[in-house]
Amino acid sequence: MTHHPMLDVISQALVAATTRRTGFTLATLATVTPAGRPRVRSLILRQFAADPERLFFATDARSAKVAEMRANPQVALAMYDDAQSVQLRAEGTAAIIEDETERQRAWQTLAPHSRTQYADTAVPGTALSAAAVSDDDATAFQRFAWVGIELAWFDWLDLAADPPERWQLSRSDTTWTGQQVVP
Repeated sequence: MTHHPMLDVISQALVAATTRRTGFTLATLATVTPAGRPRVRSLILRQFAADPERLFFATDARSAKVAEMRANPQVALAMYDDAQSVQLRAEGTAAIIEDETERQRAWQTLAPHSRTQYADTAVPGTALSAAAVSDDDATAFQRFAWVGIELAWFDWLDLAADPPERWQLSRSDTTWTGQQVVP
């Protein structure tokens, strides 16, 4: 894959965000509802892979965002690293990973307290009910969704640079191109 040199900077930041806690670890995901309205929520980035560049996160398979991504897989992400004064925005195509081996591998990386979130019988976003109970780990796994976003566009804004720098990169097939733009 041919790529732009700025892609190395972005990739290193995303590897760091998914292997230790950085400002980019907590990202904001934007989807589109069936009614065509935007919807955003925060999530924890769990894995980054290169060639093609992909970000992964975990969520409840019953959540509204999963249905939204199945209906319209075009998504956007925004991250801000306050310590570095850098904003990163990205766009791409989301896919719910169906491969059981890959899902199981991702499930095993979650801390036990993170896995218990999937044991609740109540569906995320529904009214709180005292009747909700927790299921076993195997049932919780069935509610676990592993989502991958194949990235096709980045906007990197470095406010700590003097003067501030902004780069936009886009992928066409297997080639990344980019240009510096006005911050």
